[in-house]
Amino acid sequence: MNNLNRSGFIPVFLACIMIIVTACGPNNAKEVPVDPVVSVAADTLFYEMRNVEKIFGNKSTANEQEVYCKCSYPVFSGGSPVALINSVLHSWIADSTAISPGEGYTGDRSIESLAANFFHEYESVIKEFGSIPGYQFDLNGSVLLNRNGLLTVSLATESYTGGAHGNSVTQMFVFDVRSGKRLSVRDLFVAGFEDRLNRLIDSRYRQMRGLSKTERLDSEKGQLFENVIRFNDNVALTTEGVTFFYNNYEIAAYAYGPTEITLPYSAVADILKPEFMEL
Repeated sequence: MNNLNRSGFIPVFLACIMIIVTACGPNNAKEVPVDPVVSVAADTLFYEMRNVEKIFGNKSTANEQEVYCKCSYPVFSGGSPVALINSVLHSWIADSTAISPGEGYTGDRSIESLAANFFHEYESVIKEFGSIPGYQFDLNGSVLLNRNGLLTVSLATESYTGGAHGNSVTQMFVFDVRSGKRLSVRDLFVAGFEDRLNRLIDSRYRQMRGLSKTERLDSEKGQLFENVIRFNDNVALTTEGVTFFYNNYEIAAYAYGPTEITLPYSAVADILKPEFMEL
């Protein structure tokens, strides 16, 4: 893969930003410092990490779990397409299961307001059912790739709102920086890629699990629900290659956790569109 020196790009800006989040509702919000961000070229976006951290009241006993809503996610600037990129990311965060207000909600969809709504729902539950383990929601966003006109963002949530265990979801986003369009798997690969890509994913998963070419994927060793694994749309372009992410319950039981499969660019060179090979 070409590095920044081979591409002719050099770092020109260093931005260090402090985001102050105002508290709302029965909680405390903290001022959180933001990591410095480097922009290297016109087709690389500036961004800041926005942090919203709200804690509900105070724990009444040492054993009571803390109730909180914490979000850290990138907000981009530097060109006309960024509004579309920010809108896609914000919408996914707002629609995340734990903080989504559900159907019929017509109020403010800012992350701060949705965090406050998360606490209102918790209050309603404890009024109806009494003391329950604390509600918790964590969202962590990260920029996995930001160069050559391409942007990859990961948004990962962990939440607990009752039940035997919490839940986690990770969603990958690949954008064309110049247009703001979110790219799908079919935008990244040439026509007729499907069978070849599925074979590569099958081979890589078998390598990860120590499976031979004939052992079943739905065996105890294989751990999958079915004797097959295919590509999905939860895809990321990174400096290492093309990554496919499978969330809990998607292809395997919760106990096995999520599955992440990365194919190096050399492995997909014959099916990945040429413009995505220069990363």
